[in-house]
Amino acid sequence: MTFTEHSYWQKLLLTFGIVLLSINTFSQSKDKTITLNFKEQPLSQVIRFIEQQTNYRIIYNVSKIDLNQKVTVSVKNSTLENALTKLFKDRKISFFIQKEQILLLEISDKAASQEKERFIKGIVLDSKDKNPVPGATILIKGTSTGAISDSNGKFVYLLKGNDIQNTVLEVSYLGTKTQSVRVGNSFNFVFNMEQVTDELDQVVITSSYGTKKLKEEIVGSISTLNAQDIAVEQASESIDKIVGGQIAGVLIENTSGIGGPVKINIRGQGSLSSLTNSNLGTSTQPLIIVDGVIMSEEVGIDSQFFDANGTFSENLSNPLAQISPENIESFTVLKDAAAVSIYGADGANGVILITTKKGKKGKAKFGFSNQLGISSAINPIKYLSGSQYNDLRNEYLKNRQTNYTPVPYNGINTDWFDLLNVTGIYNKYNFNVSGANSKFSYRSSLSYLAIDESQKGNRTKQLNAGINLGYRLDKFDFGLSLNPSYIQKDAPNIYYSYAFVPTISPYNADGTFATVGVLGLGNPLAAIEQNKNITNSYGLLGSLNASYEFSDFLSFSTLFGIDYKDKTQDRYFSGANESGQYNGSFTLGGMQYPNWGRRLLNERNSTKWNWQGQALFNKTLNLNHNIDGILGFELSNDKANFSYSSGRGFVNPNGINNVQDAIRDDDPLTTVDETLANQTFGDDISYSSRVSFFSQFNYNYKKRYYFLGNFRRDESSVFGDDTNVALNGGAGLSWIVSNEDFMKSSTGIDLLKFKISYGTTGNSRIGSYRSKGLYILSQNGYNGAEGSFPSEAPNGQLSWEKNTKFNAGVDFNFLGRVELSLEYFYDDLKDLITSRDIPTETGYSSIQLNAASMYNKGVEFSTRIKWLQSDSFKWTTSFNISTVENKVTQLIGLGSEFSTSEVALAQKVGYSTSTIWGIKWAGVDPATGRDLVEKDGQIYDAATYTSLFTAADWVPIGNNQPKAYGGFNNNFTINNAIVLSIRGAFQLGGDYLVDNSLISKYNITSNRNLSVNAYDYWRNQGDVVSQPLVISNTTLIPNLSKFLYDATYLKISNINLSYNVPIKKTFLDALSVFVDVSNVVYWYKDKSPVGRNGIREFNFTYPQARTISLGFNTKF
Repeated sequence: MTFTEHSYWQKLLLTFGIVLLSINTFSQSKDKTITLNFKEQPLSQVIRFIEQQTNYRIIYNVSKIDLNQKVTVSVKNSTLENALTKLFKDRKISFFIQKEQILLLEISDKAASQEKERFIKGIVLDSKDKNPVPGATILIKGTSTGAISDSNGKFVYLLKGNDIQNTVLEVSYLGTKTQSVRVGNSFNFVFNMEQVTDELDQVVITSSYGTKKLKEEIVGSISTLNAQDIAVEQASESIDKIVGGQIAGVLIENTSGIGGPVKINIRGQGSLSSLTNSNLGTSTQPLIIVDGVIMSEEVGIDSQFFDANGTFSENLSNPLAQISPENIESFTVLKDAAAVSIYGADGANGVILITTKKGKKGKAKFGFSNQLGISSAINPIKYLSGSQYNDLRNEYLKNRQTNYTPVPYNGINTDWFDLLNVTGIYNKYNFNVSGANSKFSYRSSLSYLAIDESQKGNRTKQLNAGINLGYRLDKFDFGLSLNPSYIQKDAPNIYYSYAFVPTISPYNADGTFATVGVLGLGNPLAAIEQNKNITNSYGLLGSLNASYEFSDFLSFSTLFGIDYKDKTQDRYFSGANESGQYNGSFTLGGMQYPNWGRRLLNERNSTKWNWQGQALFNKTLNLNHNIDGILGFELSNDKANFSYSSGRGFVNPNGINNVQDAIRDDDPLTTVDETLANQTFGDDISYSSRVSFFSQFNYNYKKRYYFLGNFRRDESSVFGDDTNVALNGGAGLSWIVSNEDFMKSSTGIDLLKFKISYGTTGNSRIGSYRSKGLYILSQNGYNGAEGSFPSEAPNGQLSWEKNTKFNAGVDFNFLGRVELSLEYFYDDLKDLITSRDIPTETGYSSIQLNAASMYNKGVEFSTRIKWLQSDSFKWTTSFNISTVENKVTQLIGLGSEFSTSEVALAQKVGYSTSTIWGIKWAGVDPATGRDLVEKDGQIYDAATYTSLFTAADWVPIGNNQPKAYGGFNNNFTINNAIVLSIRGAFQLGGDYLVDNSLISKYNITSNRNLSVNAYDYWRNQGDVVSQPLVISNTTLIPNLSKFLYDATYLKISNINLSYNVPIKKTFLDALSVFVDVSNVVYWYKDKSPVGRNGIREFNFTYPQARTISLGFNTKF
């Protein structure tokens, strides 16, 4: 399947072209011009002429402005501002243009000490390209009184007071440095806003409801990465791969490969994941909001009928792949109650706010970039060679058979990993255009990514577009944001990491594919060529918003957002290889056919929309008191349709067949249903809705003492009628000590702030029907009859999970170079949803209950230091480290002290949810070659395990949760031309339990290989080894502590070196070239023994790949 075969994308590209055309039209619009030609004429006559020609209204005080004075002016096709400047030159008249009005003022001769009022005006510009900056705030320092720049970047304001000359103006805008200037004798001001290069004076978006604050004014725990912090040149398909390790308290894990789901934990796990490893589970992921649109999360379906971990398993995808990293303006993480309680029942796991780039004032600007690289797997697992495998296999058979004759080694040594993994290719293109005039702003982008993965035969194609339009009409603002996406994943190589037997050649003597003897898998090289596994995903993330400004302190805004996804996973296992060859046969037309060939189809279609409206107010009282806040509502709806079908056994099993063509047996002597045998169909619909009301109130006094309060009421359909309403709220206080009068004399202290917050949030993302009773309708019931049977037990009392959050912290910035932040948090989680076994006489085996409690607590520390900041050399370092401690405090209604009979997955009061339970290994007995295990301080032969050990004897042998984790970033700039960036991440502690089948499961060696570690097995008395005697009846205990590894690591995740090419007398505005290396190197505390595998090799089921790429970025 190719892109050109989809009318969807033909329409998208046509739409993109129309948008670009319209952008070009708007960008050519010009401001109105005027021609004046007067000589010694009364000013009143000139004013009337200007009003007639421009439709502008000119306002003045007749007692202050002499309308009879004679004026002379001559301009031709001049802008209005230039014409007025020339008209009033050398006259004591100033003017201010605001929307379609012109205000004339007398320039007073009064002494400054007598001045009580002064009109000031100015313009706010981008320091780099000198484009106007609309929406910047111009405030009187120490208050929240001031003006906002209009769509042309201009502002006008009436200053009042007894000391106007010493009044200080403070100008701020998102992503730029805050500027301060004393008024003095000036009437006109020009502010050039510099892009912020650190976190000082940064404007931060604090919610998706239109609120933003200066960083120093934030009460809650919020971390932000701006566009310049996001290393888009890192070879990656989604933003999560880029920001990993860069934000304190955020742990990002991805071990499922390109495009697969990602696990993001903010301050630990905010809920218990499913304890039985089923497809159902309460979401542990943060709420992700893009430009006000709530993203849907792909999760398992509600009905267990779909066997989501078995035959019909669906490959879930990463929602963040819908947004191109190049299109992201900011990535903000909300952590504590003051920040997330406004999101109520969805804020327990934290909130991620993503804003996309918008157009900036000025003519059309174009950008283009290309990046091309190669990738290869790093730290692959080492398996037994052909001779080693033959030795171990002979040892195994010798120990279980009498008079066994060893099989000579056949000389074949097939390195299957080398055959199935190749050098990958990474190729990415990005094009964008943006601009704005006084009314209209626009930005459009198109990104294409093609990855030939290092797993042979696997490919990913990704197309992302972004369209942002804005329009301002008087007091109205309108906006449209669209982010369509298409992802195609072609993955026939699903056996890239399977340990095939090394003594089998992949090819026969005639060059055809050999049989590997593993039914259901087949020769992996044949599977790549003959099988099919394609996933096509279409997405549209978009929003339409509008706002109206009633006054300078009151406005209303509304937004409708939608997240639409359509995904199809199509798999065919050909009868030409063993992966599609099944036992049995069928008869058709008097001929018998083998039961070969298999087709699987999974289809998911989901639509999530939200509509919100909110009133926003901001008012300063008596200069020293400021209040602002929001009051709003939100409606949301989530619907997903999932269907699957499968068919097995085809007349032509080597081709791609429809499911409906499977096994149409017309032999009257058989009992096979002619139309339905070996065909399976199923459908599932998930639907939920919610209505919410929310509010936020902020107060500050003299910009020293801050208070924030949130409240939210949610009503959801996913819970029973008695428990479907949740009330949540939070409050926070902060004290900026550095703004106190007694700190004015303290030199070197830029910011000293203390903050504290407390509040509640919840978690309602549990699936649509877990409180309801579910039934399965089947066409293959008892004796072939249709019928229904219960699947999920109802629980009308199932209610929201609750998370009570406490946070305290301090921010300390000094010397204009050092920023420090330290925070302590404690999250108390109650009414967590878990499964409980119930008597089968009820018709069910388990039920969902609010039956658990736990807590997360920890400390976060982050810093940024500007070591050197000269014109010729700059060096900046950022660093963060976090700790999280987790403990289960309550498990209600258990039959034992463990939450489940599957002890390896169990939870137990007093222990972490990430505790690894198992048996302590005491070595291999040199005398017998058997594993030794420990119980109550005594050493036992592992052969006694089944008779002496029960589940109660399992003990904590490790913990998946690291003791600490974090990241760092070093940036070096030479002569503002050469930039070197080195980013990394680390983890201290945390354990990884290796699958024992890789090492000690000798009885599976007839059809698979083992890790080279297995070769260190016991052969003779006195041997000191790590693996026991090679016999099939050796008791195999999965969770032996010998399979546990310390996961402490340090990695250099990315190195980027770029050069800004000097551009002179060309059509280009900027050009940079770069070289980038991703997944550079890992260092582990546990070293891999020479010739053996360790945590370095075992840590990733899906091999990590190092990518080296070259590229360029240009603007014109």
